[in-house]
Amino acid sequence: MKALTSVRAFFLPDLPPAKPHMRSLRADCYRPPSGSTKDVAVRTVAIRQAIYLPLGVMFAVIAFGFTVPGYSSLSQHLSEMGLMPGLPANTLTACIAVNGVAIIIFSLALLGWGRRFALTALTSMLFGVAMLSNGVFTTGSPLHGMYSIGIFSILTPLLFLVELGADASRRIAWVARMTSLLGMLYLWLMLSGLDPQPWRGLTQRIALLPAFGWYTFAALELRRVFGNR
Repeated sequence: MKALTSVRAFFLPDLPPAKPHMRSLRADCYRPPSGSTKDVAVRTVAIRQAIYLPLGVMFAVIAFGFTVPGYSSLSQHLSEMGLMPGLPANTLTACIAVNGVAIIIFSLALLGWGRRFALTALTSMLFGVAMLSNGVFTTGSPLHGMYSIGIFSILTPLLFLVELGADASRRIAWVARMTSLLGMLYLWLMLSGLDPQPWRGLTQRIALLPAFGWYTFAALELRRVFGNR
């Protein structure tokens, strides 16, 4: 028995208790959002709008593209609609700007949980800024997409999964992995030149829907985990 106790003590030594400042840091990183009732209500709305707006607006602009004369949703990127005069360009600009603002609002709301979702908020914010610039600047300008800074959005679902930790559901775990994987696949297609010219509009839309749909799942996951806190 003594020998067994000695072996157990060797492999499983008693760990010293966490230092007070470490406990404080851990509590700070994972504390629920605090503030007045009004602040919590605003934060809740900021999270829940992401259930509908990013994906809903993207569906709307994709559907609108099928009604534009002289524009092919199968072979042309969405941004090419912005080069057309009148209603097509104005509609695209408005939709993309709304999407960018919605994602920025969601990203700022994540900071209500302290530093727990800091990396998710950062990469999501970069994506929102890139989307907003897509609505302001036309294709061909280096500011269209803010020098491709939105590429960091591929990391957002995986960072969210990591920062959720043990609170993550099986659904969000699957959605996060598949969204990032599809994002990387589409990026590889573009960089390798293998994105088929006659279908590049279609491949873009296939890649965009999961990227924006992820916000719906993320907002639902936050509501499941934290409720109205």
